[in-house]
Amino acid sequence: MSQLSSSSSQSNSVTKNLVFQKVAVFIDAENIELSGLKHHEARTDYKKILEQVGDREIIRILYYKPEYKEISKDFENFWNSLGGEIRRPSKNADTFLVIDAVTLADKIDVAIILGGDKDFLPLVWYLRSRGTRVEIWSWPEATSPEVKQAADYYYPISKEFLVPNRSGGRKKTTKKHSGPKKPNP
Repeated sequence: MSQLSSSSSQSNSVTKNLVFQKVAVFIDAENIELSGLKHHEARTDYKKILEQVGDREIIRILYYKPEYKEISKDFENFWNSLGGEIRRPSKNADTFLVIDAVTLADKIDVAIILGGDKDFLPLVWYLRSRGTRVEIWSWPEATSPEVKQAADYYYPISKEFLVPNRSGGRKKTTKKHSGPKKPNP
């Protein structure tokens, strides 16, 4: 079962999840994926993240990524195998995530938001005012301190949630060398 730190008490405290909670997972793909690549040079392992939900009942897994951003057929198949749904708005995905979370608020006990944007503060406040527990799961390097504080629980995603490359380590990005640089005049 996962353990989460509570923002309302000491940051090092640990809380046990309740088994009979209905959970919806809302994934801000741009935030999570770009943060994993930028700060750790690897892709985020969603399967490992979802396993951390524990024995709680996941009723929806919603993945938001604008339609102008590529999603591979392999990823779509993987996502469907998890029982997830992919939302492809024409522009910013945050609005779609917010509307879905507000719509589901009365049907769930816990909203897990994968993403640490400050833009989600009003959503966190609204969900909590409706009695929905809000958990923010994100890369600490890309998470607003205000969002961490506003949520009921903050779960920092760590390097253990990266997709390993075939040799067992993290995937590294390499820059192509384009030859000698010309001096600036």
